[in-house]
Amino acid sequence: MKTKNNVQKTTSKILALSLILVVLGFSVNAQNLGKSLPITVSFKGMALAMVDNTVESRSLTTEADVHVSNFDVETEEALRLEDWMTDEASFDVYAQYVKTEQEEALEVEDWMIDEATFNHWSFQFAVEAELPLELEDWMTSDEVWKR
Repeated sequence: MKTKNNVQKTTSKILALSLILVVLGFSVNAQNLGKSLPITVSFKGMALAMVDNTVESRSLTTEADVHVSNFDVETEEALRLEDWMTDEASFDVYAQYVKTEQEEALEVEDWMIDEATFNHWSFQFAVEAELPLELEDWMTSDEVWKR
């Protein structure tokens, strides 16, 4: 019964949402229809469609040639590499503030490998053993599971 109620609620929510989307779609289309309908029906739109709107072709190549002739071709000097450009002191501003440190190599000491040092807490930990699972009668009973 609970599942039927949940299905009915979900179905009603989906139907309401789809109805809202359909109404929203109609309203958006109706807005565009109101703008385009008078233009389509009017005789002014038809008159504009019948008028010859062709543009005479002009010689665009001569105009382009005139504009190109107004430009001067410029050349740049070759770049030269100067001494200050390769001087590391000019660019390494923070080198005087940064110090590199050398770490000492790690050494293994005797107490690190002594088992007596690390095993003195082992008496506090109890090893837990789990009992094996057993199958009981009620687990396979048809009367319990047919309700």
